[in-house]
Amino acid sequence: MNKLWVFISYITIVIISFLSMNCKTEEVEPGNSDQSLLHLKTIDNLIEIIASIEGTSDTELQVRKVDELWDSLLAQKRIPWISNDTIIFLYKGSVTGVNFVGDMNGWSLVDEYRAKKIGNSSVWYLLKTFPPDARIDYKIVTNGSNWNLDSNNPKKQLSGFGFNSAFSMPEYDSSVYLVENPIIEKGILSEPIIISSSNLNMNVRLWVYLPANYENMLNLSTIYVTDGQEYKQKGMGSMIVVLDNLIYGNLIKPVIAVFVDPVNPNTNQNQRAELFLNNINYANFFENELIPYIDAHYKTNPDAQTRAILGTSYGGNNAAWFGYQIPETFKLIAAQSPAFQSNVLSLYSGTTTLGMAKFFITTGVIYDTELYANQFEEILLSKGIPYKYVKVNEGHSWGNWSALLDDILLYFFEK
Repeated sequence: MNKLWVFISYITIVIISFLSMNCKTEEVEPGNSDQSLLHLKTIDNLIEIIASIEGTSDTELQVRKVDELWDSLLAQKRIPWISNDTIIFLYKGSVTGVNFVGDMNGWSLVDEYRAKKIGNSSVWYLLKTFPPDARIDYKIVTNGSNWNLDSNNPKKQLSGFGFNSAFSMPEYDSSVYLVENPIIEKGILSEPIIISSSNLNMNVRLWVYLPANYENMLNLSTIYVTDGQEYKQKGMGSMIVVLDNLIYGNLIKPVIAVFVDPVNPNTNQNQRAELFLNNINYANFFENELIPYIDAHYKTNPDAQTRAILGTSYGGNNAAWFGYQIPETFKLIAAQSPAFQSNVLSLYSGTTTLGMAKFFITTGVIYDTELYANQFEEILLSKGIPYKYVKVNEGHSWGNWSALLDDILLYFFEK
């Protein structure tokens, strides 16, 4: 038995020794970029590798190392590379210049966002820092005039001009209510409704959202939404998804939403600039034609204390102006990124008869309307008007506005 044990022990030692000899990894010199690529886990690693490649004098070797780096980044799906408060934008292409343009620079070609080529390769990079909870839309501009999506970044945000590429920093917190839940009861959106307006001398298109189980309800609050064609669209405002989720979750009272389109259905011309900047005819249309129509055809509560108006950008100007011009029509006012391209601020400052019940303001702080919104907050505070003000590290974007819809709806209609 002892001899057998000694033999087994000997055989085991031989096998272990053989495996050890054949499993040794090849020694790699410190700083070798191949070894570094195997451990490309932090943004510091990436910065070090780029610096090492740029310091390589052998042009052929430099290009090969860049290709290896690019393949590694693609495999890890880390284009752009984001960590903590830092982002490295990346682009590969045989072009003469690359700029990253978006919310972060007011959609302008500026030297500060011009990328640098890695050595003599076709890969370009740009390192920037942002607040850790920022969310940004952007595009890549090559050769000074060709605007493109970032084809290696799957994240996109729909805008009024099509899709943009987008990124968010690690601490960004979007709204969970923007995610469609396939198993819940959902409200119903009407087919387009056309109202012939004598005040505007044009047809107006709109859609009406009715909450689930509407047939069993009475005296519902209403929210009127300018730029309704975009607020209702999934991937832009996605407001119907938010309404469905909040109502199903019993977080807000059931609400009727009226999505009003500023696009003339006969000419296909978007007339928002004309309609939203203190247009008395537009106010009269709402007060004398649209609201009476909705109250007559749907089970609404006619009390203005339960009626809201919501708009973004110029539509935010419009919502605030309605609060001043027709104060007995809307008592709940929400302005997202309000572009006060009118005298709304001075009108509010100069009156003592403001009668709204609640006001909600939102704005991004990255090339958005923060200055206007700050001034407006001071006025509301001085007038003693109940309000809520939310700022986010974002730009003038539907990604910004849609993620705050739950806050607005909860503020106005919370159970």
